Amino acid sequence: MRGIVCVLIVLLAFACNGGEEAPRTATPAPSPSATPSATATGTPTAVEYPPKVSLTESGVYLMRPDGTDLRHLTAGQEGFYSSHWSPDGSRIAVVTSACNAPRVSVVDVDSGDAVEVAAFDGSAAAGVRWIVWGVQWSPDGRQLAVPARRYEEGAPYRTFLVNADGSGEPVELFEGFPLDWSPDGESLAFSARSEEGETLSIFDMATSTATVIDKGKSFGFLAWSPDGQQMAYSMHLPDVTQEEVVVIDRDGGNRRVVAEDGSHPQWSPDGKYLAFSTGGVGRGWSVALAPADGSQDYVEVAPGQVFRWSPKGDAILAWNVGPHLMLVSLATHEVRDLADDVRPVLPSSGFSFSPNGEQLTFIGSDPYPQEEAYNALYVVNIDGTGVQKLARPSRAIGWGADWSPDGRYIAFVDTIIGGCE
Repeated sequence: MRGIVCVLIVLLAFACNGGEEAPRTATPAPSPSATPSATATGTPTAVEYPPKVSLTESGVYLMRPDGTDLRHLTAGQEGFYSSHWSPDGSRIAVVTSACNAPRVSVVDVDSGDAVEVAAFDGSAAAGVRWIVWGVQWSPDGRQLAVPARRYEEGAPYRTFLVNADGSGEPVELFEGFPLDWSPDGESLAFSARSEEGETLSIFDMATSTATVIDKGKSFGFLAWSPDGQQMAYSMHLPDVTQEEVVVIDRDGGNRRVVAEDGSHPQWSPDGKYLAFSTGGVGRGWSVALAPADGSQDYVEVAPGQVFRWSPKGDAILAWNVGPHLMLVSLATHEVRDLADDVRPVLPSSGFSFSPNGEQLTFIGSDPYPQEEAYNALYVVNIDGTGVQKLARPSRAIGWGADWSPDGRYIAFVDTIIGGCE
């Protein structure tokens, strides 16, 4: 059984097996620390920070990283919300699932103008309900892939292509769930149910044809390599409970298993390494690192269940049950607790780096009002200083802490499920 090892051992292992250069690292220090710092295993105590703003309504919000210029994008509406930034950060797609009738709108950040691009009619009284989940922007920002399904047992997702400017009518692309656009925008990877389980396919946008790449029990996560020539994904095999991490070429060739026990792979910005989660309930979770070419076995670098690469690829931000928010530095070989007097939580989208890599936003517990824990939006510097509460919600932050790609705004959702007649 692999134990938790420090980042230095990771780098030495890679250097001694095949001579590969470690990603963006300095020369290893002579006295490594064998385990994360003691603070990483402590139990944080929630502290009440004064909020920059206190919200009174649910919905999708935008805010500057310093807590100014608050925007409420969904005033007067109830239901489930999610938000999705355009590639250039100038617009944001907002999904409002009020009363079983989801709407997808695109909002211009500067002007506030919104255009509805997709709508699905539903009626609780008639028993017709829809779900929209996992909207994907095309890399050029001109279109969105919108997956929707009837809220009933066995109903499959159907993916529609809509224009971001609201022109034209939605076009159904395929029956299945979109996983990720290729970086060049020419292909869209998706999963679909089959008699044997699920298939992983590549949909060619130019020819409107789909090619099956792999089959398995289910596919949980997929990411294209930065150059768009490979895909990494996690999948369950039939009759096997654990997932494996697979890398495959764009045309379906050169399939290789990077880890027999892993999920949610993410590429390093330079495309040389994969980080992923390994472990599980009863065994504990760890963040693991491996060369993307599969030339060496993976090693575990920190405790953690969910993680993000830093924009420069020189650190990994990890969240672990406990809870802890940790920064794993690949330059100093250090695992550091961040904001250890706040209890980080993990809703649908829980934390992210600023585009310049200097700050982090995360969702943490807020002891307000007394005897109730509400999820508030926080920001902290990557060295652990400057913890601030940006927003105290009316209910709870249920989605977000997502920076715009240009770094101007943070999107988040104050969540409430409204009743329907």
